[in-house]
Amino acid sequence: MKPEKEDTENNILEILKSDEINNIYFNGFGLGVSKNDVLILLRRNGKPEVIINTSHITAKSFCNDLSEALKRFEENTNHVIPISEEIEQLMEEQNEINNSE
Repeated sequence: MKPEKEDTENNILEILKSDEINNIYFNGFGLGVSKNDVLILLRRNGKPEVIINTSHITAKSFCNDLSEALKRFEENTNHVIPISEEIEQLMEEQNEINNSE
């Protein structure tokens, strides 16, 4: 891990422990991209929680870093995290099996 990434992770842990800023949990999102920026609507249980507005560069950097962090997590746990669409497909397939029995 790069030293600056490690410093950032340590800073995040310190901030979380301090309760200095609000925590937002979300389990859904929506995206909007314009010529100027990116809008990210975070939802919790279908209800809008907050909108994040950022530049294209920051959004792409965030996506790359998040993707890399999740890749490391999957490698370290030897477990592939499914995406929502995959879970939905598996649930539909299970319902079809259950209904055909």
